[in-house]
Amino acid sequence: MNDYKSMAQHIAEDWLKAISNSVKNQDINDHMRLVSKHVQVYGIPGINTLNYQQWLYRRHNEFLHNRLFSLQYKIIRIKNDQQRRLGFEVEEQMMATDGKVVIIRKDILLEREEDDNWRVVEEKIHRWQKMEIGQQVNG
Repeated sequence: MNDYKSMAQHIAEDWLKAISNSVKNQDINDHMRLVSKHVQVYGIPGINTLNYQQWLYRRHNEFLHNRLFSLQYKIIRIKNDQQRRLGFEVEEQMMATDGKVVIIRKDILLEREEDDNWRVVEEKIHRWQKMEIGQQVNG
């Protein structure tokens, strides 16, 4: 693996860790600092696209009502890396406080914005699978 590829992997891992920690800490400000104002999410069942305001509303609601327990990620592969854009495929495990789990296979596209911070500008969901653990999770 060359140095640039290692850098891409490092950027992706740092961003995923930060988004996971923002959920763990239920910090909407930290969470939304990782999301571009121009974000578009494609492929959520029942929704054509999700924009920044819709993402903020959903996540705020999940935090306010203590519905989302955690997000965990496994990087499948780096798909493209450019100086200001980085695309990668992940498997996301979204765990709710009621024990429900959603496993999502998706592509994430990050962009280094004008303030030099990496933010998600696009997510494309390929697979969405619901599961139940069977017991409530308490944070």
